[in-house]
Amino acid sequence: MVESKHSVVSCFLMSQLPLVSIICTSFNHEKYVFEALNSVVNQQYKDLELLVIDNGSSDDSVKVIEDWIWLHDFFNPVKTFFYAETGNYCRVFNEALSHCSGKYIIDLSADDILLPGHVSTAVHRLEASNAAVYFSNVSLLYPDGRQQHFYPTNLEGKPICSVPEGDVYKEVVERYAISTVSMVFRTHVLLLEGGYDTKLVYEDFDILVRLARKYPFVFDPNIGVVKRILPNSFAAHQYRKGTSRMLPSTYQVLLKIKKMNRTAEENRALLKRILYESKQALASANFDVADKMLSLASELKMQRWKVLFYRLWASSRLDISMLFSLLRRR
Repeated sequence: MVESKHSVVSCFLMSQLPLVSIICTSFNHEKYVFEALNSVVNQQYKDLELLVIDNGSSDDSVKVIEDWIWLHDFFNPVKTFFYAETGNYCRVFNEALSHCSGKYIIDLSADDILLPGHVSTAVHRLEASNAAVYFSNVSLLYPDGRQQHFYPTNLEGKPICSVPEGDVYKEVVERYAISTVSMVFRTHVLLLEGGYDTKLVYEDFDILVRLARKYPFVFDPNIGVVKRILPNSFAAHQYRKGTSRMLPSTYQVLLKIKKMNRTAEENRALLKRILYESKQALASANFDVADKMLSLASELKMQRWKVLFYRLWASSRLDISMLFSLLRRR
């Protein structure tokens, strides 16, 4: 039987698809990890490598993962990294990263879901550009079942707001302009930058600004990921009263940004972010880290009256954390 030219070309093109590595990290996600792993298998894009981390869960996450692997033995071999004790997230991710073979990397939290076209769209956009990072719109799923798009959309599903693309550095310094759960990285770039910073307790703000400083980003308006907003997640405790583990890491990233900035406009963006984070730190009674942030703001010598107001608040140690917590829950 003579094979058609079309089928030969199709086979050739399929063989040229770059491998994509997906690192799925679970921590007490027994309720969600099965669905997260299913979302990998259900991708329209099939040239995938899956690595699964369990970072010292105290629930049955490991058993759920092992059951999933047994049920999906038709899938490519899965590399697992099961830790008896919970370690620094950036460190355990970097360990898995060092075992990746893919041209592209996805960092998937085990409580999130990749929609079927996410990987294929990301690869298409990255292969057609010189961008180091791809990102898309995201659907935020709340515990009551309500969903909201990260970028609000019109009836056609297109964002109604301006989405930064290309050089996004100033925008990501100033505000939460990109939902990092949708990001797909070029592996060599992530490795070149040393992966995630293991001196920090969380990764996304830092890796976002470090990559945005040097490399272009490419955006697609489709919804690529469903992100669960869970009340007990690590991120939900970012502004925990008096004992935030995340705010000191945020301060370290702000110091990095000050060193990376090149223009007065970028410094204004940094000041806006510092004042926002300082307000959250003050409102949650994390006064020591607020003092450090406000000292950094003073060095920028901008909007001195606003900085002075926050410094007076910090000096007074006025604790409104109960009200702040109530407002955040609502």
